Amino acid sequence: MARHAEFYKGSKTRKNHFYVPVALAVALIALLVVLFYSMQKYAVITKDDVKVVLPFLEGEKAETSAGDGGEEYAALEHTTVTIDFDQADYSSVEPLARTDVSAVRAIYVPHENITLDKLEEYANRLQTGNALMLEMKPRSGNLMWYSRSSAAVGYGLSVETEVTNNIQRYVDMLKEKNVYLVAKISCCVDERYPAYSSLVALKTSSGMNYYDETGMWLDPYSRKVRDYVVEMVQELYDIGFDEVALADLRHPAADAEHPVEFVYNAEMSTTPSPEGGICGFAISVAQRLAEREEGKVLSIYSYTPYSLVKTDQATGQNTPLFFKLFDRVYYETDRGTYIYNLEDVTRSISSADAARRFVPVVVNYLPDNPDKISWVLIDQEE
Repeated sequence: MARHAEFYKGSKTRKNHFYVPVALAVALIALLVVLFYSMQKYAVITKDDVKVVLPFLEGEKAETSAGDGGEEYAALEHTTVTIDFDQADYSSVEPLARTDVSAVRAIYVPHENITLDKLEEYANRLQTGNALMLEMKPRSGNLMWYSRSSAAVGYGLSVETEVTNNIQRYVDMLKEKNVYLVAKISCCVDERYPAYSSLVALKTSSGMNYYDETGMWLDPYSRKVRDYVVEMVQELYDIGFDEVALADLRHPAADAEHPVEFVYNAEMSTTPSPEGGICGFAISVAQRLAEREEGKVLSIYSYTPYSLVKTDQATGQNTPLFFKLFDRVYYETDRGTYIYNLEDVTRSISSADAARRFVPVVVNYLPDNPDKISWVLIDQEE
């Protein structure tokens, strides 16, 4: 008769040792990753191969890969690396300016005075002068003509007003009087465009559109902003303007007491800067408008005495470069300072060219010899 066990014997379980090699493999991989990144600073790179020289081998002979002649390598010392960027060289930029332009002697017409009666009044005042400069796009961003540019149509930047509906009539009237017409447009200061599209706004590190006492600023690196300027210039030529002067093609100057970190919308492989944005903007626009109709003039405003000689790192402007790209350069000054400004620009162009191509923008009083030089006169109550 079979004997029955008094107690039930539990079944034996097989121990699972699979996790042991898995854990070892993970640890080994982690160790290799740590070693890989920590050893990079000890790498010695030659044209033939890459070697690692460890600190504890300093002063001893380090073994080298087979067949390289058994050279000796000392351990690397920790060094501090600094990168110095040379000043930009624009000597290779192809000259695009038309240097045979005649002198322009203009009275300035602010946008609020662009009416039929006012324009006739300005035209009748021209004696020594031969031109009128009309503010066709002020810093507010309001256009004095009905634009069909892609930005104006896409964002509703252009609206119908009495001026936009009649600007062609005004221009035709002035051309019948043989008045040379210059259109002034603000490029990088605009209250409307960045309000409708943050993609074109110059921003701060907090993500806000940058704004100062001058106005709201556009991103000079933005391709959309550059396209907008080119399209506006072409439309103004088509309306009948002889010349377009690009104003505010500059970067806002940083405030030393309240520094601002500017943020740009475009993705760049190099470090952005005011010079890179503004000089790049100027080159791009000038090249795209180089094939403009014969007789059409393209000009630009410069704003600081420093920029008349070389790059102003604060605003990014470089007048010597501008004279290579643009037919004329306008500069806000006064009758007493003009002669010194003229001396500065003659480092880049001849005195004869400077009298026609460098245009002082003065308030109420003209420089000496006004019948022999270019100028723009602004009327202002004293």
